[in-house]
Amino acid sequence: MAELSPKRVAVLYTPVEDTLQEVEGPMRIEMDLAVSAREVTDALASRGHISRCVAFDTDPAALAGLLRTFEADAVFNLSECPLNSAQKEPHGAAYLELLRLPYTGNGPLPLSVCNDKALTKHILSSYGIPTPSFRLYPEVPRGRSGLRFPVIVKPSKEDGSAGISEESVVEDEAGLKIRVADVIEKYGQDALAEEYIGGREFNVGVLGNGTVEEPYRPLPPAELVYRNPKWRVCSFESKWDVNHPAYGEIAPECPARIPDTLRSRLARLTLASANAFGLCGYARVDFRMNGNGKMFALEVNPNPDISRNAGLARAARAAGFSYEALVQEILRLGITRGAR
Repeated sequence: MAELSPKRVAVLYTPVEDTLQEVEGPMRIEMDLAVSAREVTDALASRGHISRCVAFDTDPAALAGLLRTFEADAVFNLSECPLNSAQKEPHGAAYLELLRLPYTGNGPLPLSVCNDKALTKHILSSYGIPTPSFRLYPEVPRGRSGLRFPVIVKPSKEDGSAGISEESVVEDEAGLKIRVADVIEKYGQDALAEEYIGGREFNVGVLGNGTVEEPYRPLPPAELVYRNPKWRVCSFESKWDVNHPAYGEIAPECPARIPDTLRSRLARLTLASANAFGLCGYARVDFRMNGNGKMFALEVNPNPDISRNAGLARAARAAGFSYEALVQEILRLGITRGAR
């Protein structure tokens, strides 16, 4: 990785008090972006940068004043819910572009597109990247779906596995209608139903800006190992709820113990996905493999969790570099993109 001279870096994040008001205490700690912001700030300081956590909890004009007062050279963008809205994550990146401040991670377009699961799957298919067959439901279906069961139903525009539980997997048309109605009522958005792929699950992190100077580089793949066959999906509870029996039952294994041929196929599909969406900085692509060995891309995740114990940092360690080196590289990629 190339060196980077010391910079003044504002680590921009969304305060947990605003975004997780209805989440119980233990989960609030797990999901707190302020924790990630402090970890990133410490990592930057260890590399000689002057860094400061800045909360995106104020009027945008006032925030611009704070960034100018700090004389930030760049922003490490961890703002997932600007002004307490997950749908405004792309607006946060656009705001930084309007301020003409270099920032880390993906721009407004990939953040907008990849938040829409159905649109993501259309784009994957158009690039010849296999993804499970699906239907999008703005209302409860009246006829047959045409999908092969089992089917998994999820909100079409959420992340962090919000709205996904063991009950999301349904076995017949009646169950599909019940689950679609539940998603629409609870989340106020279309429900996405896709054919459930029941085999091994992998994810692959990727770094780079997709340019000749900064090409994409896949990190070692990870496998999510389901210790108990009862847990068939990477649910919201398995990720965040320390009091739920599913928590801890899904163990990430990185690097995945797989043949080189499968590792190469995952890398190839990850690079194809990164190119399709014009990803920048860092991202992750999630896959499942069916019983015949065919790989399917499930989702593309720009700006995944950057905390020290999360999957991207784990994959970086498997590639031979530290958390501090990962944070430094993400910053360098953001500054390099901003200088173009």
